[in-house]
Amino acid sequence: MTQRTASLGLRKAPQQARSRARVEAILAAADRLLATEGVEAVTTRRIAADAEVPVGTLYQFFDDKDAVLAAVARHHMERHSAAMRAILHDARGARWFDLVNLVFDRYVELYRQHPGYLAIRAGRYLSRELLQLDEDNNAMVAHQLRRILVAQERLVDSEELAVACRAGVCASEALLQLAFRNAPDGDPVILTEARRIQRLYLADIVADPRHRSPAASIDVQ
Repeated sequence: MTQRTASLGLRKAPQQARSRARVEAILAAADRLLATEGVEAVTTRRIAADAEVPVGTLYQFFDDKDAVLAAVARHHMERHSAAMRAILHDARGARWFDLVNLVFDRYVELYRQHPGYLAIRAGRYLSRELLQLDEDNNAMVAHQLRRILVAQERLVDSEELAVACRAGVCASEALLQLAFRNAPDGDPVILTEARRIQRLYLADIVADPRHRSPAASIDVQ
């Protein structure tokens, strides 16, 4: 993990290189334990032992176990959001089904490569702040999908379309979590169905005459 202590909600910011290295070691240890043993098996003492730091050092920077879990989750979510923004920027001219596939693949990659984060999600250990960060990320994806549908498919930019795009993104994420609930690499059958359901849902939106616009395209701000 790279240095990222400035935005992790620590009790105090580490000022020296040695302290920053210890915080990094604590977060890396927590991530490893989450990936191998799950949320319930993780304690502050086990994290400190795995990080090879005194448990008192952990408490210098984190209030408790939940604070450590929140910091690990925040790191993964911020990296995911940055990657998603890059995907959406690069796919501005893509067809909607290509964008859907790119976003879907990014979520699958996140869960496969970061089982510690998946353990936190599955255990519902996200704070209100982190849930909002997750919601903001979904809103960003839904907004870009709506932009593409309006511009390329001659759809009316309406509240109904915005809700439909948001529902599609949230439904896909729920299906992805189901796919990874008991399969580290994701249940291939559920992943296939999730992709198919997502594609059919959006194709139905595109085909619905209520969403059709007589204009060639509309630029959404």
